[in-house]
Amino acid sequence: MATQSSSLMARRSALNDGFTMLEMMLTLSIISILLLISAASIPVDDDRRINQEIDAIGYFFQSAQTDAMSTATQRIVSMDPISQQIQMRTHEGKIIRTYPLDTCALKQGGLQRIIFKPDGDTDKFGTISFDCMGSSVSFIFQIQRGRFRIER
Repeated sequence: MATQSSSLMARRSALNDGFTMLEMMLTLSIISILLLISAASIPVDDDRRINQEIDAIGYFFQSAQTDAMSTATQRIVSMDPISQQIQMRTHEGKIIRTYPLDTCALKQGGLQRIIFKPDGDTDKFGTISFDCMGSSVSFIFQIQRGRFRIER
């Protein structure tokens, strides 16, 4: 009889050693709330996002120039401030590539389109201006060899 009662007590104490479902749910909810609070306070690196967008825009212009030279046909790059996109087109007007702006926005008053000729030159000199989260960024194009520089 004493052996039975001691084994029954051992089983009861083994059952009470773990967490109850309520304790587990409470612990998980507290941890979840702490994680949400800490994730919301992680700083956003806006400068890095702006730099990545500026690099992507520059690569888009360079790819239009390279494409014009490799295919020996002109490529038209048009800026659409309404849809906030930059598009590369053939001389017939067919869209080849589109780059939707995310961090930067096109400003009014700059170049609306640039034609890259088969020799790599552009058809005009001018500026395309962007507002990148409050920072003004300009791509200034030269006619010869399709060069551009970026000013901040």
